[in-house]
Amino acid sequence: MNDLSKTTLTSMEVAQMVDKRHCDLMRDIRKYCEHLGESKIAFSDFFTESTYTTEQNKTVACFLVTKKGCEFIAHKLTGQKGTEFTARYINRFHEMEHELVTASPSEIPLGELASYLKAMDRVAHRQNLAPYKIAENFRKVSAQFGVKLTDDFVKVPEYKQMDLSDFSDTNE
Repeated sequence: MNDLSKTTLTSMEVAQMVDKRHCDLMRDIRKYCEHLGESKIAFSDFFTESTYTTEQNKTVACFLVTKKGCEFIAHKLTGQKGTEFTARYINRFHEMEHELVTASPSEIPLGELASYLKAMDRVAHRQNLAPYKIAENFRKVSAQFGVKLTDDFVKVPEYKQMDLSDFSDTNE
């Protein structure tokens, strides 16, 4: 569910925002990555090397720029240019965040949902959650993604073993 392309801007988009030639921005980003590397700071928090295909079907280098990377570039700019870029990248990231939050359930791949449920199951078993509690959690998550489970999916036992934690808050 954490698709990198939905949480980054391309260096082409950033170059357009800062009114700079893409090749010049690429040179600057490579220099930033070199300096960060020399300082033993992971540049992948800011920039990720990537490629794109042109209309002529040619593969060209670019960078995916994270929100931190945009902040980094913005701090290098001054005056009107810096102010405009800061406003543009903030607006753009807010748009992307809104798109991620409002994604319809049909846009979420079932494979990602299955992976999430599998991880959730491992955690639940490690915490020794009762099977019917695990099923309740699965039903809730599935419903959020538009997956309807049968009514008898969760079978609550007629009784459950009493646990001291059931009484800890109510008896005080």
